[in-house]
Amino acid sequence: MASCLAESATGPNGGRRPPYLAVVVTVDAPPEVTSRGPYTFRVRELSGTLGVDTTFRASPRDTVILSVTAASYRVDIGDVPPTCGVRDGTAQAIVVPPNSNTSLVRFSINCAPALVVAAYTDGVTPDPDYVLSVQGAQGEAYAAVLAANDTVRIPGLPAGRYEVTLRHVASNCVLTNDGANNVTVTIAPSGGAFVPFRVVCSDIARRPKVVQFSASYLDGTIGYVLRAADPDKDIERTFVDVTDCNKRSQLAAGGRRRGGFSGAPNVTLRDTAVIIGAYDLGVSDNAFVGRCLATWVADERGNTSDWVEIPLVKRDAARSPVIGSFNAKLNGTQGLLVDAALSDPNGDLLGIFVVYLLRDAVVSFPADGQPDRLLAQPAGIIGTVVPELPLGVGFGLWNDYLGAIIYALDRAGNFTRREDNDLAR
Repeated sequence: MASCLAESATGPNGGRRPPYLAVVVTVDAPPEVTSRGPYTFRVRELSGTLGVDTTFRASPRDTVILSVTAASYRVDIGDVPPTCGVRDGTAQAIVVPPNSNTSLVRFSINCAPALVVAAYTDGVTPDPDYVLSVQGAQGEAYAAVLAANDTVRIPGLPAGRYEVTLRHVASNCVLTNDGANNVTVTIAPSGGAFVPFRVVCSDIARRPKVVQFSASYLDGTIGYVLRAADPDKDIERTFVDVTDCNKRSQLAAGGRRRGGFSGAPNVTLRDTAVIIGAYDLGVSDNAFVGRCLATWVADERGNTSDWVEIPLVKRDAARSPVIGSFNAKLNGTQGLLVDAALSDPNGDLLGIFVVYLLRDAVVSFPADGQPDRLLAQPAGIIGTVVPELPLGVGFGLWNDYLGAIIYALDRAGNFTRREDNDLAR
């Protein structure tokens, strides 16, 4: 930070007597940012009757004190670099009262480096450092060694599009951020772009591995089937995202994490966990064309698998499960029953994924104007039997529930979706 006062022995009225008008510039910037002036200042008397209109240049190392006549003045600052901002604006008005000594105008300037890159690293045997490279569309290039859990600030990059890459990541580590080790960023003229790399390192001997991943889409919904082998048989969560097939999310809100698998009969204590799921993404099917579905899984200790990406395909209606009947019904005030008659044209029905709909802000905060979604079996249900959902024991009261959605999935990831919003019958 730099803060200085500049001085001019002679003011607009040619004297050295009070009242005085002082101009103070405070610059807040990282040490490597050199955008500290000189700046251009213009001082004008607002009524125009005194004929005061003077311009000067000064940096925060200088001091400017003007001897002026008591009146109202406007002070403007110019030549502020585009990577810097003036907190209260580039123009300030001030009244210099009679019989006063010194009136003060203060400009607070904040300068951001063009690009800041951070490497957040945790897990078992974390990688100590990486090689960072930045490549611009016009040939701009930057390289540095970036230590784990450290930050690099890169000044001086012109506005434009850049590829930011983290290299030399240890084999036991995986990047879980959007784009993994290669992130595209656009730097605005004002600078301040930020790229966080998130590196999770695992115990190789205990790391889970995705052995099968199948999925399909229809009407803005994706359904998927995932099998993962884990030495400790304790897979706890998944990450799923629609990508450009290079680990870059194509969803406005980014990928989806889903956890709470501990104790699920199809996951915990299984050599190979079988996880089924679905997401209503609220986008048109055009958003899925030519895209991939990406995933990784992690166990209770944080050991994380590699990414797996597969092409997204449209649901095969001729081979998808058939829901012959479906009814979600309250069992008095004590529970909620879900009953479905399912079949499959080619005999590969796998299971059901269930979403319960509740009033807004019952189980999810803050309120967003949409029904809350409760997952009582977040890893899905293998088979066709849905356990009764007990009410009043942490899952809300009977009158909080609005409906239920089921997704029947086969082994190839084809799904059929049904929704029931009448729980009275």
